Amino acid sequence: MQTISEQIGAIIRTLRKEKGLTQQTLADEIGSSFSYIGRVERGEGNVTIETIIKIAAALNIGFFELMSLGGKQDNETILALHAFLLNKSEKEHRKALNILKEVFDDDNKF
Repeated sequence: MQTISEQIGAIIRTLRKEKGLTQQTLADEIGSSFSYIGRVERGEGNVTIETIIKIAAALNIGFFELMSLGGKQDNETILALHAFLLNKSEKEHRKALNILKEVFDDDNKF
């Protein structure tokens, strides 16, 4: 079972990659080093809430939204879908939801 630090790190790594950022780019955004980002992504040591807030902002996601993804850490596909949709508009979210509902034969379209 992963520790909380490892879960947060895995989420950060997935979101960073989905946004096409390198560890160096993310580090530059938060005023840190790429080796520190690597340690955060591996869940090594304790990361401060302030640092998580900076990382979340650099990834264009809210702190609480980032934290809420922790419950989904066992399903990388769900996390990847979420990361993909972060860059999309509300209209595109509804379109994606309707497509999924169509694929799974759900009549409750938005």
